Amino acid sequence: MHRVLSSLLSLPIRRPQKPADLTLRACARSRPLTSEAADGGSDKKGPGKQRTPVLLSEEDIEEKHVRGWGNGGQKVNKTNSCVQLLHRPTGTVVICQDTRYLQQNRKIARKRLADKLDLLANGSESKIGVKITKLQARKHKQRQRSKKKYAAESAKDPGNGGESAGSE
Repeated sequence: MHRVLSSLLSLPIRRPQKPADLTLRACARSRPLTSEAADGGSDKKGPGKQRTPVLLSEEDIEEKHVRGWGNGGQKVNKTNSCVQLLHRPTGTVVICQDTRYLQQNRKIARKRLADKLDLLANGSESKIGVKITKLQARKHKQRQRSKKKYAAESAKDPGNGGESAGSE
């Protein structure tokens, strides 16, 4: 799960110059890509927290198929199986080359684009934002436990100078 989040966060997000361009338009042809967007964000945790559903229109997406690179040998380097999606209203770019197959990469890229737009529109209330918050809370808790453990150990044995009793 950490690898997926880091790959989503490491991809560049280009932000538009004008704040008015940040609004995600809902067109007549638009369709929600995730179940959370379809039910209007019914997973609200508090009274004032409401998620904006992300609707993705095919007219807003520019799709390119480019040659692959990296591991996989000649087959990957010869075929145009890498998908690059550009969301025109926000300038968000997603690149996907997870599999050897174009159709699978297209599906994965659209899912990632929807997740990125959800993060851009909803911030910490988005699906990825909630996961990041949980991971940060878990790491903070682990750090606190570690500090408490080693503070207790150093308080028990102050004259040892940081060395264990078994090493002589």
